[in-house]
Amino acid sequence: MIIREDKRFNEVVYIMKLKNGMQVHMLPKDDPYFSTYVELSMPFGANHLHYKLDDHEVHYPPGSAHFMEHKIFAMPYGDAFMKFSNLGVDANAMTSYQQTSYMFNATSNVIEALKLLLEMLDTPYFTKENIETEYQIISEELKMYLDDIDSVIYQDLMAALYQNHPFKNDIGGTLDSIKHIDKNVLNDIFSHFYHPSNRLIVIAGKIDIKEIEAFFKAYDRKIKTDIPKIKYPREPKQVFKENVVKVKDLSISKLALGFKFKSNNKRGIDQIKNELMHTMLFNLLIGPSSDLYHDLLSKKLINKNFYISSAFENKDAHFMIFADTKDPETLKTKLLNYLQQSDKPLFTKEAFERYIKVYLGQFIFALNSVEHKAYLYGKYIHKHAHLFDVVDAIQSITFEDLLETYEQFKNYPVASVMYKKG
Repeated sequence: MIIREDKRFNEVVYIMKLKNGMQVHMLPKDDPYFSTYVELSMPFGANHLHYKLDDHEVHYPPGSAHFMEHKIFAMPYGDAFMKFSNLGVDANAMTSYQQTSYMFNATSNVIEALKLLLEMLDTPYFTKENIETEYQIISEELKMYLDDIDSVIYQDLMAALYQNHPFKNDIGGTLDSIKHIDKNVLNDIFSHFYHPSNRLIVIAGKIDIKEIEAFFKAYDRKIKTDIPKIKYPREPKQVFKENVVKVKDLSISKLALGFKFKSNNKRGIDQIKNELMHTMLFNLLIGPSSDLYHDLLSKKLINKNFYISSAFENKDAHFMIFADTKDPETLKTKLLNYLQQSDKPLFTKEAFERYIKVYLGQFIFALNSVEHKAYLYGKYIHKHAHLFDVVDAIQSITFEDLLETYEQFKNYPVASVMYKKG
């Protein structure tokens, strides 16, 4: 057992590294915490569609990771969700571009729920019948997203930004791609990416350390395997389509802008710092406290449905702006002129220093939620960084760092998608 203490946050982390390669990280918190949150995750997500192992190459259909997330709950006796419910445990799962997570929240029966979680992860049960049933379920889910205009414009923007990178695909795949997900695909994913050595378990909240340690020692057994290296297609620096315009039956027009860039091959805390700098820059430039935001709001070029989003993975990254607007052409021109053609700094050192204090405070305050803390902890471990080191990374960012990032940002290629009111 490895014990890591951070006195600044009154946090102690207990780390178990099992013989089978799995890691268990425990973040105990006593009263007033009465529940235990468990998240088991693998660094295998929607963008991981191609791998090479020795001379063996495999391509998965888009949506495979999400399909696998659903099918893991299938057991020979039925759906594991029902067993979690019978234990009084709230279970869920999630697929992102970079990882798949299975989680539960419990106030009792924690060991029983852990047994069920690992039984579920260790028992692949894929049949022709249950795969066909899942295909119908996911098809309906995808159709639901096709009826959501915000989901559709998001996907159109991703398809405009990327020519080859898996970012261009919806996390759930398409109605066509999921037809190609069969028993062989699921078994291959399970054997190569769901192996214990590729799993991370984070447990936060009310924890009996000795009980958890005894449970995992009894569970552990040595198993060897090689985790394949994910391959990515070569992605051009430029966007795939600069402008996409569609006429839609809408009550108000919509604009989506995407800025595409490379994330400099950094790893660990250096990569996290790069992400933080870009996030801070965008919030300073067009966040709710920025001059531009209030100017656009006063001119009624935007409304409250104005937000930014980002994603970083290995070498590739992007930032996106989404807005409802009565005049998408004018809004696009104003945004690009302001963001990429200004000769003077668009934020002051005072604004930066004020913002970084707020950002740091919000980050630390969010750690009061055991669910959020466990999620961030696992996310950063998969990125080869530690949650509490992120605080140091935030504090190390300078005004000059953001000015340098802004100069780089001016040259980022841009894609736009407009949905004009019909």
